[in-house]
Amino acid sequence: MVKYWVASHITGFFSIHDEHINPLFKGSRGAGFSLSRGVYTEVNFADDHKHHIFFNGQEHSLEGARVTNSVLCQVLEIMQKRSQIDFGITINHIFEIPMSSGYGSSASGALGTAYALNELLDLNLRKDEIFGIAHKTEISESSGLGDVIALYAGGWEYRLKEGAPTIGETASMILDDTYKIATISFGELKTSSIIRNKQWKNRVNLAGKECLSNFIKKPTVENFAKQSYEFSVNSKLASRDIIDFYNQTEEESFLKGQIMLGNGIFILYKNDLDIKYIKNLKKEKICKKTVVKKCNKRT
Repeated sequence: MVKYWVASHITGFFSIHDEHINPLFKGSRGAGFSLSRGVYTEVNFADDHKHHIFFNGQEHSLEGARVTNSVLCQVLEIMQKRSQIDFGITINHIFEIPMSSGYGSSASGALGTAYALNELLDLNLRKDEIFGIAHKTEISESSGLGDVIALYAGGWEYRLKEGAPTIGETASMILDDTYKIATISFGELKTSSIIRNKQWKNRVNLAGKECLSNFIKKPTVENFAKQSYEFSVNSKLASRDIIDFYNQTEEESFLKGQIMLGNGIFILYKNDLDIKYIKNLKKEKICKKTVVKKCNKRT
C-alpha cells in the first residue's frame, strides 16, 4: 500500500488557452494560491484483479471517477510497455476540501494518484512526467486548467504562460504575511460546464486577460484580491450567493474574491474580529513548498 497527500489550490482569476493540439501545452493564465488542506490518495493491489475507486470510502464506477480513472489508464499504458498487466488496482481518495467547488480537488487527486501508482508499480517516473500525467488528465476531462502547474509552484503564484510544468511559466506574488486567509463554500459548480461552453469561455477570457494585465503591473496579494473581485463580477461567474456576500460586506475592512471555478469566497483579513460574525467560514493556511507528501512507508 502506498499513500500520498497533495495540497489543494484556489484560483482567483484566469483566462483559457486551449488552442494547441498537445494537451501539455494547453491550460490557463491567471493567479491563485495553494492551501494546506488537500487530498489523501491511497493505492494498493486489488484482491479480485479488478480496478476500484473510492471517494471518502464510497466506491464509484470507473465512469463516475473519470479523472482518477484517466490517470490510472495513462499509468497502466506506461506499465504495459514494460511488462504484462495481470492485476487490479484499488484507489481511495480522502478529501479534506469540498469537491467540485473550486478547490482543485481533481488536480490534487490526479496528482496523488500518479505519485502513488508510480511508486507502487516501480515506474521511476520523473517529477515532471508525474505532473504531466495529472495535467493531461485535467485537460482531457475538462476538470481543470492551471491547478497542476500552480501546485508545482506552490504558495502564492501567478501563471504567465499556459501548460504543464516545464512548459508553462509561473512567478511568485509579492507577499504580505500580515494577511490571514479563510474560505466559504456555498456549493458545487462543475468546471466543465464553464470551460466547454463557448459563450462562457469568451466572457472569461475577456475579463481574465484584463485582470492579469492589471495584476502584473502590481503583483501583490492585495491587488490579487482586487482583480479576483473584478473578475467574478465582470465575467458574470458570481452567483447570487456571492453577489449577496459582496453587498453585505461592502463596508468591511477585509479583502475578498470568488473561488474559481466554484461557488465560494476567499477572504484576506488581518484581525480575527473582522470575520467573527461570518457563518460557515473555514480558516486556512497557505501551502508554500511541500505540496506533495508521502504519508507512510510502503507495505
